Amino acid sequence: MNRKSPWKNTAEACQRLNVSRWTLSQMRRDHTLKKGHHWKVKNPSAARLTYLWHVDRIDKLQGKVLTAD
Repeated sequence: MNRKSPWKNTAEACQRLNVSRWTLSQMRRDHTLKKGHHWKVKNPSAARLTYLWHVDRIDKLQGKVLTAD
């Protein structure tokens, strides 16, 4: 069985979630998105970190945030 991973790079996550890179970054920095659950670092030993985003979980969180208003 070859399942597609829900973890996407930043460009793919932005397109799928219809948000900007800045929005994802802000949500990560203000802890709206939780490390290991919503995002993770692709290669922690790299000089410049690359993030992976769990688009299904973020999409679900966006739905909760939007309906709370």
